[in-house]
Amino acid sequence: MKSIYRILISLGLLVAAIQVHAIENEPTNDSSATVQRNNADSIAVSDPATDLDRLADEAYMRGTPQDYIEAIRLYNMAIEKDGSSAAIYYNLGNAYYRADSLAKAIICYERALRLNPTDKDIRANLDFVNSKIIDAKSTDGISNIIVEKSMQMFSPNGWAIVSIALFVVVLLLTAGYIFSRNVHLRKVFFFVALVLLVVNVVSIIITINASAVAGGNNEAIVTAPSTQLSTSPSTPLDESQKAMLLHEGSKVRVIRELATPNDPRVKKWIEVEAAGDNRAWIDADAIEMI
Repeated sequence: MKSIYRILISLGLLVAAIQVHAIENEPTNDSSATVQRNNADSIAVSDPATDLDRLADEAYMRGTPQDYIEAIRLYNMAIEKDGSSAAIYYNLGNAYYRADSLAKAIICYERALRLNPTDKDIRANLDFVNSKIIDAKSTDGISNIIVEKSMQMFSPNGWAIVSIALFVVVLLLTAGYIFSRNVHLRKVFFFVALVLLVVNVVSIIITINASAVAGGNNEAIVTAPSTQLSTSPSTPLDESQKAMLLHEGSKVRVIRELATPNDPRVKKWIEVEAAGDNRAWIDADAIEMI
């Protein structure tokens, strides 16, 4: 029995190491913003705000088309100077939305969610803007839905901590089962530990998937008003090569880039997965990575 216990402890240390690795690799949210937001018309207020943040906020609040463009310029300057945060990407997304740039707004909200995936207001604004794009959003698989819902509960860091805590509890219950002399308690320890072990395995899977989503760099948004995808990377396209037409704001998953000579006259093509499992080639200038 004691040898089994030592094996369980060794497994516990291994799982803890995996979770610590997940924590270390998650993007850091450096925002200290206090936010009150309800829709795409709202704006985050940072405390303390940099001068660029303050000037951008003031431009946004003035509410003219020119002021929204100025706010976009200032928010981008603030990101270059002070680094990114969920709050500033949220504000930038609001400014882009008001400037009628839906694709750029979606990109900013997606980036904000990667930094703070539990923020309900960011997610609400993203859903609001997504409802305005032309192309229908593809239906996610059950695994993607589970990961998305789980990330609304905890960040990848939070899930890693939950996984570690659950495994520690499982180890303690296992120790109670091994060393307890009370038969009734041994049964209780065994069945509770078994249930929590199953929950722990699920939480580890969620942690790994959530961390991969938060740190992923293989998704892009169509920024062109419309773009024709092709079955092969060639120009010009004939009718037999046309795969599908995508419009501004659609999300695609990047599979690979076509290696081309370093010649500005040669169009760069990227193979993407769009509208479910449909794979095609798209002009690299028509998309922007999230």
